[in-house]
Amino acid sequence: MSYSKINLEEVDESTRTDAEPAVKMIGYDLKTRGDDRPNEMRFNYFYYDEGDTVRRHYQKEQEEIFFVLSGHAVMEVGGEEFELEPNDFVVVDPGPMRQIHALEDTEIFAVGAPNLRNDAVFEEDLDEE
Repeated sequence: MSYSKINLEEVDESTRTDAEPAVKMIGYDLKTRGDDRPNEMRFNYFYYDEGDTVRRHYQKEQEEIFFVLSGHAVMEVGGEEFELEPNDFVVVDPGPMRQIHALEDTEIFAVGAPNLRNDAVFEEDLDEE
């Protein structure tokens, strides 16, 4: 077969901390069930409740693209803040710190490439080094 298909409702939510938005790691769920793909990219669906903030972090090697499905949020990349609205796309290079804060309930679909697990380095982890 040359494709993989999954419904968003089939994917369990997970978070790293109670203060972070819910994330559905779609690509990892496909791999877990035995699919051959994705190979070159990683993709996730984020649901932010109003007030949720993802921890400040950077990606070591992944380039990321974010697509705002619904809601309103503020994104900070490399110290610059800007607002996100439905239908906005944002592409972020590996390296700069980034963070998203939801001003209202917000849904974001994100794709990162290459597909590297644990590529994120969180700001609080830098303080511990």
